[in-house]
Amino acid sequence: MTVQQEWEEAVRALLVGAHRAGLDTGELLDRCAALGVAAHAAVLPPVLDEPLLAPAPAAADQVAGERARAVLAQILALDDQVLLTEWCGMASAAGVVAEHRHLPALLGLATAHHGLRQAVTAVLGARGRWLAAIRPGWAWAAAAPGDAEVDLAEALDLPASARLAALRRARAADPRGAGAFIAGQFAAQRRAGDRQVLVSALETGLGPEDEPLLERALDDRAVGVHDEALRLLRGLPGSALAQRAAERLHRGLWLTADGFDVQSDELWTVLEPEPDEARDLMRDGSEVGVTNRIRAAAASVPPRHWTDRLGTDDAGAAAVLERGPWAQALLRGVALRLRLAADPRPWAVAATRALTGMEQLEMLAALPTDLAARTVVELSGQWNYDLLDHACSQLPAPWSAEATAGLLDRYAAARDPRWRAGRPPAVLLSRGDAEVLGANWARITERWPEHTTELDLLRLRVQLRAAFTEPTADQTAEPTGRNPQ
Repeated sequence: MTVQQEWEEAVRALLVGAHRAGLDTGELLDRCAALGVAAHAAVLPPVLDEPLLAPAPAAADQVAGERARAVLAQILALDDQVLLTEWCGMASAAGVVAEHRHLPALLGLATAHHGLRQAVTAVLGARGRWLAAIRPGWAWAAAAPGDAEVDLAEALDLPASARLAALRRARAADPRGAGAFIAGQFAAQRRAGDRQVLVSALETGLGPEDEPLLERALDDRAVGVHDEALRLLRGLPGSALAQRAAERLHRGLWLTADGFDVQSDELWTVLEPEPDEARDLMRDGSEVGVTNRIRAAAASVPPRHWTDRLGTDDAGAAAVLERGPWAQALLRGVALRLRLAADPRPWAVAATRALTGMEQLEMLAALPTDLAARTVVELSGQWNYDLLDHACSQLPAPWSAEATAGLLDRYAAARDPRWRAGRPPAVLLSRGDAEVLGANWARITERWPEHTTELDLLRLRVQLRAAFTEPTADQTAEPTGRNPQ
C-alpha cells in the first residue's frame, strides 16, 4: 500500500471516528501526523555541492544620492514605467547609477518589459552587470553599453531585430565603413527580408553617399525592400528622387487664383502613372490614385521647393497650398518633410487645418514632439476635452516648458466630461514639464480638486526633479500653494 493510500485510509477513519473504526485514538492521530507530512509536505531542496559565488568586484560607479534613491523606491513600488524611464534618464544624465539593493527589481522589470531595457541598462553600473551575468534571464544586461558591438560578418547571422540593431550600432560608430559593408552585402542576399534589414540600417547616419544603393533598391522586386528604400530617399533633400518629384510638380500643377490645380493634359490627368513615376511610388497600395500620387510627389521634396517656386517664406507658401483644391494631398505630403523646413510651424498648422478627425491625430503623431505640442496648443482652442486628450496622448515625453504651459491652459479652459469631472488629466501630469507643473500646483489642485493617483505621480515627479537638481532661490523645487507631503 502506498503512502497516499494509507493517508486516505487514515482520513476515512478520522471521519467515522476511531472507536467505530476499531482503532486507538492516540494511534490514529500519530498515523495522521506522520502520513500527512509524508503525503503533502514539500520536498526538501537537493543539496548542491557547488562553490559559493565569488564576491562582486569593486566598482567605481557613483551611486545616486539619498533623495534620488528614495524617489526610485517609491517609483518601483508604484510600478510606473513612464516615471521609471524618467528617473533612469535623469540619473544617466547626472552620471550616477542605481543603488545595489534596487538592482534586482530593475533587472526584473526590464526583463519583463523590453521597452525599459535601454533606460535601465544606463543605470546598472558595474555591479548591475555583474549581477545580470549570474542569472540567465538577465543576460541581456550583462554587457557594458560600449561592449555590445558585434562583428559585421557575425551580425548577418543574428535574428532580424538583433541584426538591425547591430548594423545600426556599426553605422553610428563608422558610417562609411558600415555603409560600404551593407552595399557589398546587398546584392549577395537572396532573401528579401535580409535585403530590407540592410536598407533599414542605412537610416542611422543617412547621407548622400547612401543614395546609389537606395536607388538600386528601388528596382528590387520585393515590396518591402522598395518601399523602405523610397522612405529613406524621401529624407534626402538633394537626391535625384527629389529632383524627379520637383519636375513632376512643376509639370503637373499650375498656380491659379484659387491655389495649385492639376495641369490640363498632363501626368495627373491620367489615372495610371507612367513607369518612371510608378517607380517612385509606394507599392503597398497607399499611393494609388491621383490624390495619393500628388501627395507622394509633395512628400519627396523639401518645403524649400514651395518657397523657392512661390518666392516667399514658409508662412506665405503654406497659405497658398492651403487654399488650393489639392490642399489636403499637398499638405499631407509636406508634413512628412517638416524637419527640413526653415520654419515648420506654419506648415504644421496649415496641414492640420486641412485635415479632420483621426487624420489630424495621425499628422500630429508624425511631427517632432515639441512642434506637435505647439501645434496642438494653437489648434485646440475649439476642441472638446476628449479630442484634446487624444491628441496629447500622441505626444511622447518630455514636453517642453512652453508646450506644457500652453497645454495646461487648454486643459483648464476645456469642460471636463462628466465621468472625469474634477480629476486632473493624467497625460498632462505624467508627460508635462515637472517644473512648470510644480509651479502651478495650486492652480491644478483648484481646477481639479479630486485627489487622485495622478496628483501623487505629479508630486513624485517634482520630487524626482528636485533630487537631481540643486534648487536656487528663484526655482520652485516643490509644488507651491499646498504641502506636497
